Amino acid sequence: MPKLPELQKQMMQKIIKGENAEGLPIENQRPFSPEQRLNVYKNNMKMTLREVLNQTFPVTALLLGEKFMDFAVSEFVNIAPPDSGDMNAYGAGFAEFLEHLPNLNQFAYVPDVARLEWLAQEAYLSPRSTPLTAQDLAAVEDPVNLKLHLQPHVKLLRSGWPVDKLWSRVTEEGNALKDFEMKPAETYAAIFRAGDNISVWSISEGGYRFLEYLQSDPVFAFAAEAGMRAEPDLSLDTLLATLMQQDLLAKNAG
Repeated sequence: MPKLPELQKQMMQKIIKGENAEGLPIENQRPFSPEQRLNVYKNNMKMTLREVLNQTFPVTALLLGEKFMDFAVSEFVNIAPPDSGDMNAYGAGFAEFLEHLPNLNQFAYVPDVARLEWLAQEAYLSPRSTPLTAQDLAAVEDPVNLKLHLQPHVKLLRSGWPVDKLWSRVTEEGNALKDFEMKPAETYAAIFRAGDNISVWSISEGGYRFLEYLQSDPVFAFAAEAGMRAEPDLSLDTLLATLMQQDLLAKNAG
């Protein structure tokens, strides 16, 4: 008889891979066979994963409708079972999965809504470092080499659709949403946690390039150059003021 941790791991692998009950110490007692008993766990896992996805992607679910969302979730669960017991990490590939569903051709913006919601999930679960204060900024001796570290919970999204505005409208109005016409539009947004809520900040291309650069290299001068190359009239003062007001800059690297 294998030890409990080994048995749990073996059983989880069989559930995830859809294998039969062979090799598991499940008693063959009527009226249910070992296979039928294992199927109970398989079905419970699928129900749990469906609930997880519906909770993580509520706006996507509302846009798709209950029937289509159920279909999409069921298909995703079948082809992409979790590879760990951390349910917070499940759903990372759902947007890419939706992108390849042929039935979604007329709703091409939905995968990007799902991307936004996944970034919101990551932002909510990401740590928050000690915010940079105005006093910290004023104390910098060499502004040329100023380094600005974004908070770990700041996530960036670029889309060919105004999904930031759609997400905000659906979040506020739910099923009552009317007269929102989706037209292709290059859109940039920063998603971050504000207290116990998620905020979606619509930014310009220059602002996006600035923040994107800071995520890879915190040197302010280089990030400013990247932002202004994309948008020559980018207002860095306004951008920095918003970052400070929202506590989106960290005192030290995350």
